Amino acid sequence: MRVPSQWLVCIFALITVALSHAVEIIGQPQVQAQADAVTITWRTDVSCGTRLQYGLNAAQLNQRAEGGVANAHEITLQGLAAGTTYHYSVGSARTQLATGVFTTPGAASAATPQPSLMRRVLDVLTPDKKNAPAAITPPPTRQTWGHLDSLQDHFERHGRDFSAKSPDDYAAQAWRFLQRARDEGLPMKRDDTDGTLRVFDPQTRSFAAYNAAGRTKTFFKPESPGYWQRQPGRVVKAAELRLPSR
Repeated sequence: MRVPSQWLVCIFALITVALSHAVEIIGQPQVQAQADAVTITWRTDVSCGTRLQYGLNAAQLNQRAEGGVANAHEITLQGLAAGTTYHYSVGSARTQLATGVFTTPGAASAATPQPSLMRRVLDVLTPDKKNAPAAITPPPTRQTWGHLDSLQDHFERHGRDFSAKSPDDYAAQAWRFLQRARDEGLPMKRDDTDGTLRVFDPQTRSFAAYNAAGRTKTFFKPESPGYWQRQPGRVVKAAELRLPSR
């Protein structure tokens, strides 16, 4: 039987409409945090695949969990670090529908990653000393760290250099390092293009950079012997600086 051409046109149009319909999320994702797991649920107007991506940085959602095809979606994440903020996005394999953030219950883990073999060798050759007297009480982290959204990443990469127990402990040590640099006259360079202050301790190999307001940008121990010499800026002395009072 021959199908009339006008029917073919109608059938083709219906198929085109169906294929062109974009998946849409209904409402916002819901997060339920428990002691040892976080469950995220969301609904879509049509059935589609289930995908959730998450990570510690909104620009780097490098972990993924997936489920089946449905319009009521649910993903449960386990094994997350306690007291930690995660960023996430939900959608399907082809489409990102919504983003969000959640913080796991409990206190952040006090465990500190073990330093690399290179770091342990360097520490033996040049024993560390305290970055500042423990009696100095630093201001709250929000007042000493330049961009709080970068603190977790810096702590994970460099906290082990100073045996920091948490992001706040790491930020406090960076603040104390600046105070000690002023008291002991450690080598400093000021970048006049943006006001960045760079500080280095040759004995402990500790390096830090602070913005024009004296808030920390980074704090770590470079493994390259010539790292400090390559840093831009003019040499300055502590007496020349206008830094926030303690």
